[in-house]
Amino acid sequence: MNVKDVLVAQLNANLENTWFVALLNSIEGLTEEQAQWKPDDTAHSISEIVNHLIFYNQRYLNRFNNVPNPKNEDSNTFKNRDGMNWNDKVKRIYDIMAEWKNTVEEAEPINLEKMVAEIAHLTLHTTYHTGQIIYIRKLQDNWDSKDGVSG
Repeated sequence: MNVKDVLVAQLNANLENTWFVALLNSIEGLTEEQAQWKPDDTAHSISEIVNHLIFYNQRYLNRFNNVPNPKNEDSNTFKNRDGMNWNDKVKRIYDIMAEWKNTVEEAEPINLEKMVAEIAHLTLHTTYHTGQIIYIRKLQDNWDSKDGVSG
C-alpha cells in the first residue's frame, strides 16, 4: 500500500462507515435544533464543530491546490463564518470531504509527499471531532447504536 492508498482510505473513512463511524454518518438526520444544542455553555455544539471542520478542511484543501486562503481575521474557527443553515453546512462538509478524496486520488505522488503529514493529521482531526459529535448525540439521546457505536 502506497501513501496515496493510505490517504484515500483515511479520507474515505470520513465519507463512509468503516470500522468506525464516518463524519458524514455522524451528522446524518440531525435537525438544526439538534445540531445547535450544547450540553452546557463551555461546550461546542455539533453545528459549531462542523463549522470548525469546514474551516480547516477547506483551508488545507486550498493550500494543497495552491489556492490562496482568505486572511483569517477571527481566531474562532467554530464560528459560522458564512451564515449557513444546518443543511447547507452538511452539504458543504460533504462536498469538501469528497473533493479531498478526489484531489488525493488524482494527485501526483510528488505533490502528496509535500503534504502527506498534514493530510494525515487532518483526517485524524476530523475523526476526533466525529467522536465528539457522536458523544453529543448520545447526550441528546438521539444516537442509535445500529449506526455504528454501541454503549
